[in-house]
Amino acid sequence: MTVALDYGQFTLSGNLDDDPDFTTILQDAHVDAHIASTDHTVLVLVPHQNNFRMPLRVEVWAAPPPRDFGHWEEIFECALAVDGGELWYGSPTLASRPCEVPDGRYGVRICGRGFVNRGWPGSATPGDVWRVQLWPSRRNLPDRRIRAWHPPVTGPVPQAG
Repeated sequence: MTVALDYGQFTLSGNLDDDPDFTTILQDAHVDAHIASTDHTVLVLVPHQNNFRMPLRVEVWAAPPPRDFGHWEEIFECALAVDGGELWYGSPTLASRPCEVPDGRYGVRICGRGFVNRGWPGSATPGDVWRVQLWPSRRNLPDRRIRAWHPPVTGPVPQAG
C-alpha cells in the first residue's frame, strides 16, 4: 500500500482501542534505538522528515522470515499484539490506514531503504520504501535497532598532509 509519513515518525497499532501515552513512547524512542513499543503499538523514528507517497509492504509469515538485512538501510525489531484483525499504520496529523492481519502476538521486523538525507529530504516524495514483517512469537522481543542508516559525508575531503 502507499501511505503518508510526516514528522519523521510512524506508528503501527494492533488495537485502536488501546490508548497508549504517545509522549512517553516518543521520548523512549528518542533515547537510543529510534523505536519504542507498548503491547499493541510501536513507534518508529525514521531518517526522512516526510514522504507523502511512501510504499509500505506488510507481510505475515508462519515463522521468522529470512534475515535479508543486506537489502535494507534501517532495520528494527520488536513485539506487537494484534486484536481485531487489523494492523493500523499512522503518522502525526495524517489519516491512518488499516491492513488485514490475523489476531495474535507477533515478532515484528521493520525495514526501510532509499534515504537521501536526515531530516528534510528535499522533496515531499523522496522515494524511501518500508517493509513490515510479522510472524507468530510467544517471546517478547525487546525493542531494538539492528541497522541504522548514516547519511553520506558531503563537502571537501580532507587531504593528507
